[in-house]
Amino acid sequence: MALVKKSTLSARGAPAPAPTTPAPEPAPPAAPRTLTGASAVERIDRAAQDLASGIGEAAAAAAELQRAMDQIASGAEEAAGAAQESLGLIGALAGGFRDARARAEASRRQTDAVQSAFVEVGAQIDGSVTAIERNARRQLATVEIIGALEDAATRIDGIGGAITDISDQTSLLALNATIEAARASDDGRGFAVVADEVRALAETSEASAGEMRTLAGEVTLAVRDIAARVRSGAALAVGEAETGRQVTAQLDEARGDLATLGEGVREMVDASIEAEGALGEAERGSEQVASAAEQQSAAAAQAQQALEQQSAALEESQQTAEQLGVLTRDLRADATDTLAIEQVASAAEQLSATVQELSGASGEIMVAIEQIGRGAQAQAAATLQSSTAMAQIEKTADLARARARAALERIVAVSESVAAGRKVVERLIDGVAASVAEVRAVLELLGTLGGTARRIEKITDGLALIAVQTSMLAVSGAVEATRAGDAGRGFANVSGDIRTLSRDSAAAGDRAKDVVRVIQDQVDAVRRDLDQVIATAETEMGRSRVVIERTRTIADDLDAARLANEAILTGAEAILLSAREVRGGTDQIARAAELSAGASREAGAAARQQSQGAEMLAAAIEEIASLAAALVDSAG
Repeated sequence: MALVKKSTLSARGAPAPAPTTPAPEPAPPAAPRTLTGASAVERIDRAAQDLASGIGEAAAAAAELQRAMDQIASGAEEAAGAAQESLGLIGALAGGFRDARARAEASRRQTDAVQSAFVEVGAQIDGSVTAIERNARRQLATVEIIGALEDAATRIDGIGGAITDISDQTSLLALNATIEAARASDDGRGFAVVADEVRALAETSEASAGEMRTLAGEVTLAVRDIAARVRSGAALAVGEAETGRQVTAQLDEARGDLATLGEGVREMVDASIEAEGALGEAERGSEQVASAAEQQSAAAAQAQQALEQQSAALEESQQTAEQLGVLTRDLRADATDTLAIEQVASAAEQLSATVQELSGASGEIMVAIEQIGRGAQAQAAATLQSSTAMAQIEKTADLARARARAALERIVAVSESVAAGRKVVERLIDGVAASVAEVRAVLELLGTLGGTARRIEKITDGLALIAVQTSMLAVSGAVEATRAGDAGRGFANVSGDIRTLSRDSAAAGDRAKDVVRVIQDQVDAVRRDLDQVIATAETEMGRSRVVIERTRTIADDLDAARLANEAILTGAEAILLSAREVRGGTDQIARAAELSAGASREAGAAARQQSQGAEMLAAAIEEIASLAAALVDSAG
């Protein structure tokens, strides 16, 4: 086959940057036909030595290229593995952010529901507190009525005292009547009977008046006890109502905390949406890294295949060069050995074919190295994109973690406030129940008081009857006095006085009866008010029990929100860990890309050196072929 020229080798090589080493000197012109045999052999020997040296340099460059390609292939494999691992983690991150967003939205709905429930519960507590305070005022208003009962009891006691005095006076008059009857002797016999009856009625009236005064004292004591109990129940209700207002204030404060918590949750939702976009960028970056790694791996495989061809060609060239050295030694012994000269020419032709194959492989290697370089640049850009995206993701995850921790603290505080508020409402119910119990006890006392008033009324009825009877006896006495004539004049005066006292006693009894009726009316009024107080209190206790059940529902919602934020916190920490792993993989890919770029540069330098060596080999082979042709001509 025809020998390859240096210009042909340059044309077949792949485009490459200008060599950094000086271009080889042009091959000397073909030896003239008049060249002596010894001189030609000498030059062939030098050319053969140059050839052997060039083959050795080419082999060294090939070994350097092999090391670079191995490093590039290893880096590409490492980058591809890291990229695939990053893609898996990014998929998990996407799921984590979706879960976090879903939990955050659920937490936001729960906190919104709790806020609305706080408004509702606060309004219910305010309404109950207002009703309880109004009830307390109604109770205190009854105290004034009860105070009037004490005044009435005092008046009854006074009337009882007056009746007692009248009875004493009547008894004295009865004694005078007895004396007058004794004076009248037989004419005063009727006087004595009247006097005895009057005295008996006076004693009965005095006993009834004493009983009435005793009952009036009982009324006074009962009224004072009732007033104290009503005041106590009202004070208890007012105190619990004030505590209820504190619960409302606590709920308002908790609602403000929930509003702040809701803002943090909204931030988490918005950040999760942004993070999903960043994950898309990171995923595209990882996919680009994987694609570039595959391209690099394919190019490295192509270059390694070309290097294997080069190794085979270099090994064959080495053998041919060694054979050429043996032939050169033969020519030194006999420069006219036609067979040796022909074998030298054949070896030169064989070397020319080998160098052509070596040059073609170098071109393929240069193309592969350029592709590897482009892949390294793509990897660098993709890793920068992924790194930027993962920084955003880490920031989002850190924000979610901080917001979740703050939310947990607020939820715990709000839950404690709700629990404390529920206990206060329970105490409020207990306090109102205690107040109702006091009112019921008061109603029982009022019942007893009403019974006492009826007993006093019966006593007044008895006193009225005694007064009538005494008056009738006084009339009878006056009749007897008239019959007795002068002997009954004193008795007539006594009878008139007795009749006057009986009228006074009857008037006192009527006054006492009026006072008793006032007492009964006031007792009925107080009873009606207290019945209304009990009805209102029981209604508010029912509402408060509804509030307690509502707070339990609120506590359940808060517990669900707490669990959601605990899951968000756990997920955020897992996302941070995964994001850092992805960042670590990205850094690993960046280092691999940097090493690949360095190895690519080294491989490019070795490839250019190899290309220059191929030109030098071609020059040496061309010179050997020319010298061999000259020897053939000389031998002919």
